[in-house]
Parts: sequence; C-alpha cells; structure tokens
Amino acid sequence: MDQNISLKMNERIGLLDDLIQCIEIPSVSTDSSYEKDMQRCSDYIKTYLNRIGFENIQNLNGGGYSAIYADWMHQKGKPTVLIYGHYDVQPAESLEGWLSHPFQPEIRDGYLYGRGATDNKGQLFMQLKALETLFKQNNVLPVNVKLIIEGEEEIGSKTMPEIIDKYKSLLSADLLVVSDTASIKKEAPAICHGLRGMIGFELTVLGPNRDLHSGSIYGGVVQNPIYALVHILNSMKNDQGYITIPKFYEDVKRLTDVEKEALESISFSEDKLIEDIGVTQLFGEKGYSFLERVWTRPTLEVNGIEGGYQGEGVKSIIPAKAKAKVTCRIVPNQNAEQLKSMIDQHIRENTPVGVKVDIEWNKCSDPFFIQPDHPYILKALSSLQSVFDKPVQLIRAGGTIAAVEMMNRALGIPAILIGFGFGHSTSNVHSINENMSVEKFEKAIAALSNYYLSLGKGNVEQ
Repeated sequence: MDQNISLKMNERIGLLDDLIQCIEIPSVSTDSSYEKDMQRCSDYIKTYLNRIGFENIQNLNGGGYSAIYADWMHQKGKPTVLIYGHYDVQPAESLEGWLSHPFQPEIRDGYLYGRGATDNKGQLFMQLKALETLFKQNNVLPVNVKLIIEGEEEIGSKTMPEIIDKYKSLLSADLLVVSDTASIKKEAPAICHGLRGMIGFELTVLGPNRDLHSGSIYGGVVQNPIYALVHILNSMKNDQGYITIPKFYEDVKRLTDVEKEALESISFSEDKLIEDIGVTQLFGEKGYSFLERVWTRPTLEVNGIEGGYQGEGVKSIIPAKAKAKVTCRIVPNQNAEQLKSMIDQHIRENTPVGVKVDIEWNKCSDPFFIQPDHPYILKALSSLQSVFDKPVQLIRAGGTIAAVEMMNRALGIPAILIGFGFGHSTSNVHSINENMSVEKFEKAIAALSNYYLSLGKGNVEQ
C-alpha cells in the first residue's frame, strides 16, 4: 500500500461534489416537518457508501430517526475502527444574514458555505472521502472499518442509548474515531481528549388559571409568574458567573499543574473573539483562564424565556405562566443524574409563594475524557502533523457529543476526536454562513488516510 496519500489541487472541487449534494438535503432533526428530508439524506448516504465499497449497509433503529451502519471487515488480525458522524443539521429557519441559501451550497474565496458544511456533513465526508481514496488506490482498506452515522445528534442523541444497547455486538471495535470537534488554529486540526456533558430542561412557572388585570382586585395580591421565574433563575447563579446550587461543584476535578501548563501554552486571542461576536467584554468565573472556563468548568445558561404579552404596545396583565429553557454543560467527574436531583431540589426550595413549578427534562448526557497520552492519540498526532506540517494541538471542547460518551462507556473502547472545524468561531457552526475551508478538506482527507494506514501497520499497545 502507498504510505502517503496526496491529492492534486485540480481534484478539490470534484471531491466536494458528494458533500455538496448531501448539504442540499435539509436534514433538520429538530423540526418534524423535515422528516422526509431526513429519510432522503439517510438514503443518499447509504447509496454513496454502497458505491465506494462498503458492505452490510443498514438502518439501526432505536425508535427515532435511524442511524446508518456499514462495514468493511476483511483485514484479519488488524484493528477494527468504528467511525462516528451524524447527518442531521441545525435549523436555518431565517435566511437573514446568509450570503447564499443555507441549502444551496456555494464556494467563495476558498470556502464552502452551507448548513452542515462543518457540522457535521463536512467533517463526516472528510472521513468518508479518506476511505474512498484508500479504496480507489488500494482496492482494500488498511484496517477493518465500521461506520455509525446517526440522525439525532442535534437533538441530544435521544434514541442512541437504545441503538447502542440493541446493536452492541455489531458495533464492537478496538477504537472509536470521531470528527465533529473544532480546532484552535485555522491552519491545523486538533485532537480533543475531553468533552463537556449536557443537562437541559424547561422550567414552567404556573400562576393564576388565566391572565389577570394588573390593577383591579389582582394587582399587588397575586404572585407574578414572570417575576417568580426570574427570581428562581437568579438564585442559580451569581454576578461572578458562579453556579450557586448547593454541591454543584462537589465532584469537579481540580486541574493538575501539568494540565494548567498545557492550557497556558495554547495561544488564543480573546480580543479577536470579542471583536468577532460584538460584545464589550468577556465574562466568567473569577480565578480561571479563558480556556479553563470553556473546557474544564461547568456552566448554567438560560437559552430562552417567554411569558406574558409580546404584542405591540402595552397590555397590563399578570400573566398566567412563564417559561425558561435552561442548559448546563458539565465536566469530567460530574454525573448528570445526580446534578438533576440537585437542580430540582434547588428550584423547589427557591420557588416563591403563590406559584407552582413544572420541570421537563430533555437533553442529558455525561462528560467524556481520555488521557491525552493514550497510544491511539499519539499515533493520530504523528499522522496529522506529517500532512499539515504544523503542530497539532491537544485540546478539550466546551461542547457535547452525547453519543461519544455513550459508546465509550457501553462498548468499552477509547475514543479519538480529530477536529477539523477551524479556528475560533469563524466556521459559524450553528449560525449564519456556516463554512469550511476547501484546502483543509483536502488536507484532512490525506491526514486521515495516513492515520488509517498507520493503524494498519501493526498493533498499538494500550
């Protein structure tokens, strides 16, 4: 087999054809009106996988949107790599601010624009195109490969626990490889060895059985649900960004001096971020650096709030109810179920008189962590650096990929997260004008090809 894969400059655009067709399908899992498009995208990917040489292509059903499975298992004695990605994307409900239609991809100034260009269709097709390249050049793959491509990542991988449990033997492997994370520098990828977990809930405060006149016989004697909601939310976090729920930080593991030094060695421009997102300054827990806050500390954020009259002018009422959507990012060593109990107790103990509360839990996943000196990570570092010719940084991520922790725990295999989403916030993931560097797409294919070639050379001591 060739030990290095390199792609000619004039092949770049052709490499993007399959990805572009995939982006054109609005596979939005959060909105049931896109159900047919979700199925269409799944069918498109399965057809592509069959075309490039994969076998045993099937749907893995857990009760929601199916995950796609495929494999190629003809390298006896070689490692089995399970590659994960997802085909669902975030909504693009408003076209305001998009320079081109989110589901009509365009290439401008060396970047591909469209919803899913980075998260995750772009990074998924980096993996798939690397495998296609190996198939074309060698007719075989250097290792055994299994693919699982889910359709519910953007809604918290709701039925992945059922899928993993039901198909556990089918998904068995030596390691899990994922490309769904970011990189700190535009010029090179990063290997991520830690993800924050997620807890999400909707808090509804219920007051009177109908909206009431804010004067008359009600004003001053009936509790206002919006005020009560604000009071509860304010009780959860102080003005220094510290979460005030009792025992919330009890299991947070302190960073070692070595870990702190590693974070301090990573350059990051806070001023550039401030300028990019248009805020006056950054905010967070005192005593912690920027990267400590976004990678190693838990958070509590109000994602949305509603209640009362929202129309033009004034309507003087005491509303019947108010609602907030809240998420917490949790860090290694914290447990989502234990924290849910703490949050529930805190809310009920801080609910003002005269109202009732209802808590509906949704997204919930535990954090993930792997030691950065794991042999599979070190081999990935070597393969990536040989192509990008730049230091590949070891990082953590502030986000959550629920399926990674689930498969790491249930299948008992290490997970290697190779991120090609590029620098800071410039890829606009989950935002307008999401994009991906065409040059990085090409280099990622070469780097991943070399990584799988290196895995096929021999066993890695664990």
